[in-house]
Amino acid sequence: MILTFLPRVLPLRSLPVLWLMAAMVLLSGSLNAARAVEPAIDRPMDFILMHGGATPCQDGKACSDWISAEGQIMADSPRKLQKLLKKIGQRQLPIVVRSPGGDVAAAMQMGLIIRKKGLSVAVGGSRAEACEPAEPLCAAARSKDGSMTGEIYSNGAVCLSACPLLLAGGVRRIASPFALIGVHQITTTYREMRVQYRTEYEMLNGKKKILSQREVGRKTIGQHDTTKLGNKQKAALIAYLNKMGVDPNLFDLMMSANPQSIRLLTQVEALNLRMMTEQSSAGQLAAAGTCPRDKTISDCIIAITPARPPVNAPQTQPLPDEPEPGMPRPLERQAVLPIAPGASDLPRG
Repeated sequence: MILTFLPRVLPLRSLPVLWLMAAMVLLSGSLNAARAVEPAIDRPMDFILMHGGATPCQDGKACSDWISAEGQIMADSPRKLQKLLKKIGQRQLPIVVRSPGGDVAAAMQMGLIIRKKGLSVAVGGSRAEACEPAEPLCAAARSKDGSMTGEIYSNGAVCLSACPLLLAGGVRRIASPFALIGVHQITTTYREMRVQYRTEYEMLNGKKKILSQREVGRKTIGQHDTTKLGNKQKAALIAYLNKMGVDPNLFDLMMSANPQSIRLLTQVEALNLRMMTEQSSAGQLAAAGTCPRDKTISDCIIAITPARPPVNAPQTQPLPDEPEPGMPRPLERQAVLPIAPGASDLPRG
C-alpha cells in the first residue's frame, strides 16, 4: 500500500458581499442632506419578529406585527429566514428590509421563498422601544421568544445592490419616497485554490486501484474580480426578474452602474419597472395587516380606521325629559315681555 499527496488546483466562483457605505449626497430637497446610513448595517442579516408598540389593536385582533430583516445578505440568510417563517407558522407577515446588499444568489433564493409564502416586502428600518438610536435593535430588547416590540421608520432606510432582488420577491413591493432603492453591477470573484488530498491505493496486477481519497488541505493561491457575466448568469437573472413580475429592463440599469457607485431608482422609475407595486410606506404596509390583493394599502388602512364623528354632530344620546332623582333642579322663572304702548296684555306662559 502506497500513500501519496496529490495537489489539485481548482477555480472557485463566489458572489461577494457587495457592500457600500451609503454616505450619499442625494435627493437634496425632500431628504435635505442625505446622511450616512445610521445605524450601521455592516453585520450579517438578522431576522426578528417585531410587535407594533404604539399601534392600537382593531376588533380584538393582534396588533400590527412584521418581520425585520436588517444587515448584509449572506449565504446562510435564506436558512435563517426559513427558520423564522417556520416558527411563526401560517401568519403572513410583511417583511421590512434594510440592507446594503450582499450575496446575489442568496437574495434571489430569499425572493423565491417570500413569493412562495405570498408575503409583502417594504424598504424600511425597525426600532425597538427599549433601545438607543445608535443601536435600535439592541440585544437587551429581545424577549424570551426572540421577538421585540417597537416601531417602523422609512427615512434613510436603504435597499441596495443585491437587496432589490430580495425586494422583488414580495407580492407587494413598497418603498416610501424617503427610502432608497439602488442597483449596480454584479461582481463575481474567482478564487484559485490549491487543494491537497490524501489518497490510499493498492497495486493489483500492475494496476493502481484507489481505495479512498479525502481532502487534507486547502490554500488560496490567487484571486480576481470581474463584472462580466456569462450568458447563463445573465439569463438566470433576467428569468428571475420575469418570474417575480419585475421589468427585465432593471437588468440594464444594474449594468449601467459600476460596483463603486450606485444607481438610485426614482419613485416613478421603480413603479414603471414594477420594482414597486404602489406608493406607500413600510409602516402603512404593517398597519394594513392582511390586505386583499385587489385593494391598495390606503384602501385597507381606511377600512380599519374608525370613522371620526363630525365636529357639529348631534348628541347620540337624547337628554332625558326629567332629571334623574337627586339631581338639583334648575331655577324656573317666567320671562316678562315688554308691552308696547296702547297694546293689550299678551298671554304669558
